[in-house]
Amino acid sequence: MSDHQDVLPTGYEQAEPWRGAARRPRHRRRGPSAGPKWPRRLLAAAAAFIVIVAALAIWADSQINPGGHHGPQISVTIPKGASTSRIGDILAKAGVVHGATLFAIWVRLHGDGPLYPGTYVMDRNSSYGPVISALESGPKILTDRLVVPEGYSVQQVANAVGRLPGLNLSAAKFLAAATDGSVRSRYEPEGVNNLEGLLFPATYDVHQGESESQILQQMVTSFEDHANVLGLDSAAASLGMTPYQVITVASIVEREAKRDADRPDVASVIYNRLRVGMPLGADSTQTYYLRLTDPGIQPTPAQLDSPSPYNTRTNKGLPPTPIANPGIPSLEAATSPPSTSYLYFVEITPDGRLGFASTSAGFVQLQKQCRAANLC
Repeated sequence: MSDHQDVLPTGYEQAEPWRGAARRPRHRRRGPSAGPKWPRRLLAAAAAFIVIVAALAIWADSQINPGGHHGPQISVTIPKGASTSRIGDILAKAGVVHGATLFAIWVRLHGDGPLYPGTYVMDRNSSYGPVISALESGPKILTDRLVVPEGYSVQQVANAVGRLPGLNLSAAKFLAAATDGSVRSRYEPEGVNNLEGLLFPATYDVHQGESESQILQQMVTSFEDHANVLGLDSAAASLGMTPYQVITVASIVEREAKRDADRPDVASVIYNRLRVGMPLGADSTQTYYLRLTDPGIQPTPAQLDSPSPYNTRTNKGLPPTPIANPGIPSLEAATSPPSTSYLYFVEITPDGRLGFASTSAGFVQLQKQCRAANLC
C-alpha cells in the first residue's frame, strides 16, 4: 500500500457516507384551499354590510325626500316646549313628513336654529328641508274672512267656520259651543242654551289661533252692540214682549221677506196675528225645524203640516226659538213695525215682491196673482 492518498478526478467530491436517519423528508402537495379561510368570511360580511348600508341609505332618502306630488295642505300645531322627537311625531301623524324618528335625528344633525311653536300650514308628503326651514322661521299668522249673510242659521254659520282654510277650525265644535251654554247672550232666556238668532250677520276677520268659542263670542257681542243701538230692550217693552220674542219675530221676517221694502209690513202681519190669536202660518218656521236634521230638504205640503213645536200653521204663538240670525233691516222692522191691518201676505212677482191683505177675500186675490206668476 502506497504512502500517498488516492486522488479523485477533478469535479468529483467525496461523498459523505450514507446514513438512513439523514434522509430529507418529501413535501406533500396540498390542494387549492390550503390557505386560511377567515379572509373569505370577512369579505362576505363586508359585502353584506355594504348592501345593508346601501338599502338603509335608499330608504332614508325616500323618507327625507319622498317622491310624488305634495299632498293637500294641512294645519299643524306645534305646542310650546315640544321636544324634537315630539315635533317629529306630530308631523308624521299629520302626514307632513315620513319617519318621525328619522326626522328628529335629521333635525339634530342639520338643524341650524330652534324650532318655534305655533300653528303652521304645511303640505303633506313634504321633504325635510322645507319643513325644518319653516319651523326655524316660525309660524305665519294667517287671517281669513268669515262671511255670515243675513238669515243664516247657526248650523250654516258653523259650516262656514269649518270651511275656513288653514285655520284648523271645526264646524262641530262651533255648533257645540253655540248650544251647550258655554257661550251665552244676555238675550237668552233662563234655561235656553241656544244662540240661534243671537249672532250678528257680518264679515269677520278670523286670526290663526282663535278658537270656535272666541269667534262665537265675537258674533254674540256684535249682536248685542247693534241691538243696543237699535234700542231693542225699550222697543220690546213698548210692544209688550221680551227682547227674545222680538228677535224671534225679526228672524221670521228675515226668512219670509226677500226685499227690505217688504220687511216692515211682514212684521206688522206677525204682530197683528199674535194680537188676534191667529196662527202665524209661516212655512219658514217648520222648514227650519225640518232642516235641523236634513239641511237640504225642500219640504212637501205634507211635511209642512206635520206636527212639531215649530209648526206655526197649527200652533199659535211664536216658535220656541228664532229660526235665523236677522240683519239690521229685519231687526228694525221687528222693533218699529208700522201700524197696519194686514193679516196676510203672498209672493206675487218673480223678484220676490209681496202683496198684503187685511181680509180673507183679499188673500184669495193675492193667491190668484201668485198662481198667475207661477209662484204658487
